[in-house]
Amino acid sequence: MRFFLGIVLCFQVTFALEFVYPDFKQCYEKNKNSFVYFDNLRAIAVDAHRAVAYSKTKPTHPYIKHDPFLNLYLFESKKPLKPVKLKDTKYLKIGEWIAGADERSLYAGNLAQMGDIMDSFYLQNAKLDANSMVLCLCCEVYGLGTGGGTFIGSEYIKRFLTQTNPFYGDIGVLFEQKGQNFYIKQLNPLHAGEELRLGDELVKIDGKKPSSLKTLNQYILFAKEKQKIKLEILRDNAPLNCELQVFSRFGGDSVSDPFLEKKGIFLNQSLVIVKITKDSFGDTSGLKIGDKLLQINGLDINDTAKLKHFLTTTKMKTVQMLFERNNFQFFIKLLLTK
Repeated sequence: MRFFLGIVLCFQVTFALEFVYPDFKQCYEKNKNSFVYFDNLRAIAVDAHRAVAYSKTKPTHPYIKHDPFLNLYLFESKKPLKPVKLKDTKYLKIGEWIAGADERSLYAGNLAQMGDIMDSFYLQNAKLDANSMVLCLCCEVYGLGTGGGTFIGSEYIKRFLTQTNPFYGDIGVLFEQKGQNFYIKQLNPLHAGEELRLGDELVKIDGKKPSSLKTLNQYILFAKEKQKIKLEILRDNAPLNCELQVFSRFGGDSVSDPFLEKKGIFLNQSLVIVKITKDSFGDTSGLKIGDKLLQINGLDINDTAKLKHFLTTTKMKTVQMLFERNNFQFFIKLLLTK
């Protein structure tokens, strides 16, 4: 028995000593010339004359277009570029070896987390500065680093390249996953209608059962405006079918989305009005840019999360909102219907 255990232990030690990290050097050499700078902003070439960069602040260099949801910018280069080959993240699996690279450094690590909506991945034990590229062992690029270990998947970059104006779909419903099942976690009463409730189980979307929360959200995000999406719902073991129309996503990720945009009221994270749509409820009610939301029905509202939770859970058809303007407080009645 001791002899046998000794052989096993020797094998384990030898195996551990022989373990080597995957070698990304060849992929690094193949892709490092795809970096290009526009003033001080590093970008990654995506075709012969265009490059994409992530930036939380507006670049000083002229750009072609901007995705405010993901802070992506598209630039044009007069000089020929060496583009990367983008690979869809649907092939990525938790624990897979991938690497973050810039023109000076290479960091290998494991995929530790897949998010649910947009900025959707996290690379464990590896540095991912803004506008580093995320490499797979086949030397293709999974996405663009945003700092702090996170990166934007290549499918969002491809979509950004093909759109004239960035558009993401929404149906006013936010889902959560529990085990293999999906449930309604949040509802926008101004869009989702009265047929759905919190806790309803989603069985199928357009006839198909979602494989993951990420693919479910992406199906809605990538839908076309005014497209009809059919939901098969289970409530108290009873089936329910409904159909929702896709509208343009007002916020998400880097853009605030407090549910009041359909009424023409756009709030920032501090609940201050930053935009009012002409001839909307917000306009005709007398609200102005700079007004700050304080309360709804006497309840203090401190941030957009609390506002969305209230609107999601209230059963009232009309609510009273308290705003402040230049130290003057006033009430506005809001009808919570589509």
